[in-house]
Amino acid sequence: MDLSQLRILLALERHGTLVAAAKTLYMTQSALSHQIKALESRLCTRLWRKQGRRLVLTQAGRYLTRVAEKIVPAVDQAEQHIKLLAAGQTGHFRIGIDCHACYQWLTRILRPFLGAWPALEVAVSSQYRFQSFDAIEDFKLDGVLTSDPEFSRSLAYLRLFEFRLLLMMPADHPLAGEPEIGPEQIAGQTILTYPVERERLDIFNKVVSRHDIPIAAHKHVEETEIMLQMVAANRGICLLPEWLLDDASARLGLMGKAIRDTQLDKSMYLAVRPEDQNLDYIQWLVRNARDQR
Repeated sequence: MDLSQLRILLALERHGTLVAAAKTLYMTQSALSHQIKALESRLCTRLWRKQGRRLVLTQAGRYLTRVAEKIVPAVDQAEQHIKLLAAGQTGHFRIGIDCHACYQWLTRILRPFLGAWPALEVAVSSQYRFQSFDAIEDFKLDGVLTSDPEFSRSLAYLRLFEFRLLLMMPADHPLAGEPEIGPEQIAGQTILTYPVERERLDIFNKVVSRHDIPIAAHKHVEETEIMLQMVAANRGICLLPEWLLDDASARLGLMGKAIRDTQLDKSMYLAVRPEDQNLDYIQWLVRNARDQR
């Protein structure tokens, strides 16, 4: 079994037909078909069966494709990294985002980071959101920004900085004059959040659901800037990291309030594979993260 056969399996699963898979891999249909037959002969089992014009994985084919999904990206990353080293460059750093608001913080540090490491190939992705820790272990990502680490995993979690979640509201909101907000004062409010399950949202699992507070409505907003604009227009309140307040308070007239008797202090982490945690550019992020909040 070789990598080319594993790549064929992935292409066939993705595209479903010999024609499309062969085109993607720049192979002839006959060459691709020959490779699959050779692999099936070697393994003494069928990997695909025809269903109309499409090819459908057998149980053995599904298992081998899952294996290929782990092996091929790891080998591709190793090959790319070695080529960059051979060319005198530092390497490749693919960073994932596990929380929506992390984007706003990353934009603050990205330019100085790129300036400090001009030879480093950097890519930012939200493709694996909520499966990002799997993506690190499968070599599809090299690091993930997260405020919700899964310490049970065999990853290194490097603490970047601490922050607090604040309740964002316009300066003319009825609660704006309070030094801090009691959980019961959120009753009757419209809550704006990212489109995430309630169990993952601090405003619900630490405030609303915990204290059984009745709210007027719960609305999903995908983008941070849109959410802040809606808060400024008195369309609801939201719980967001304090680092968003400096810009939003001056530009949109927003205020951030702490919620009384509620633990909303968190830490931002960079999750990486343990063997990568001492790389120079990763340690640069750890050293400089706090200054870019």
